[in-house]
Amino acid sequence: MTNGKKGKVQAEEKKTTGEADNKTEKYFVVDTSALEYAMDVFEKLRQGGRNCVLIPYATWEELDSHKTGNDFKADIARSVIRNVRNLFRIKDGSVRFFSYDFTAAKDAGLKTDKNDHCIIATALHARQKLPAEKVILVTQDAALETLALNFGLKVQSVKMDETEVKEQHTPRTTINLQKQWIADKTFPLKLPEARLAAQLGQIRLNEGIVCYCERDGSWGPAFAAVRKGDYFRIVDKDIHLLGIRPRSNNGDVNWGQYIAMDLLRDAAVPLVALTGKAGTAKTFLSLLAAFEQASRYRQILVSRATIQLGNKDRLGYSPGDIEAKMKPWMHPIYDNINAIKELVDEKMKDKINEWLTNGKIEMMDLDKIRGRSIQKCFVIVDEIQNLPPSHVKAIATRGGEGTKMVFTGDFSHDQIDVPWLDERSNGLSVLNAKMAGSRLFGSVHLDQAIRSELTKEILERW
Repeated sequence: MTNGKKGKVQAEEKKTTGEADNKTEKYFVVDTSALEYAMDVFEKLRQGGRNCVLIPYATWEELDSHKTGNDFKADIARSVIRNVRNLFRIKDGSVRFFSYDFTAAKDAGLKTDKNDHCIIATALHARQKLPAEKVILVTQDAALETLALNFGLKVQSVKMDETEVKEQHTPRTTINLQKQWIADKTFPLKLPEARLAAQLGQIRLNEGIVCYCERDGSWGPAFAAVRKGDYFRIVDKDIHLLGIRPRSNNGDVNWGQYIAMDLLRDAAVPLVALTGKAGTAKTFLSLLAAFEQASRYRQILVSRATIQLGNKDRLGYSPGDIEAKMKPWMHPIYDNINAIKELVDEKMKDKINEWLTNGKIEMMDLDKIRGRSIQKCFVIVDEIQNLPPSHVKAIATRGGEGTKMVFTGDFSHDQIDVPWLDERSNGLSVLNAKMAGSRLFGSVHLDQAIRSELTKEILERW
């Protein structure tokens, strides 16, 4: 760093430590993972200017290195850079660059050629120059968090909204109804029995429950129902997709699959999230629904979120065109398609083969989805627990008129492959939280492993 630049940085830091101290509530030192986590990260941290965001030069350099390319990572980096530029134009002092003391960093054992070490050094320098109790390092990176804690720094992740704190594995509500309350395969939200009415009121739009009733009929005494506005619609007991009905391995009725099939067939719900552990048929059901309703849609677009898919360099090492490069990551999709072909009749099997040949079914590259307007398509994106919320938002907002989008995944900690995402901060969890209660969104957690008896046994024991 030149003497002129160093003097300018010191002058800026002196300004930071001046009058702002009295009015600034917190100083947030941010790393790259925090800035790339969500588009509204500055709004979350600044709180209208009450707090100050300090950007280490190491963070800025890393962002700059990410900005080139056409993938999500590059697009988000560019968005963050534009956002910072616009905040500097406001000139309210709530976003600033901050450096570190080179000598002190080396004395602390930090290496100036490592970005994480430079960010730690910046936070330590900020703690020296500013009120120490107000300085907080913000990161989504567990490794950086651990290093920061070793140096006694205060650390937090990007703060979650209250809606995002919801327990992910809430048991499905079960309720007992009186037959006089049910009419025309529906029943009202407001029941005469106050306790039950209050229980029903906690169910959000397009969420399902399991009901019991003494009423006779093909759909009783036990059945599933989905909330639609101020009433519940009872799911058809004979529901199926291409003749394939809900399946269970343990003899119990798989009510989750009943609810999932209902949501997947509901044209009034264009966005559906299916969650559950391995073997619960998330992808299988999604493909079944797409094939059954293929005549409604121009195309069936299928993709998977993998950390390799989001890394253009690693993908580029694979030989062949984009289809050949993506094929290894799409094997689970093809496995499910082949499983469906084994269960349907010859006519449908021929159709599926034809769709794979003529482009009716397309394996979609997520990195190329930015800027698209996807009209009248059935879109399936698998494994979205490995995407940050900003990526999921970018994908979901591509859906145009007549498009149905199904996102599937498992937000268990051992199924999240991105080190700076966890059970609450990943895109699948945040999608469920942000969209909960919307009439356009439905979600169901599948809790029965039906892939095989072996899968069920492993999940129970492990």
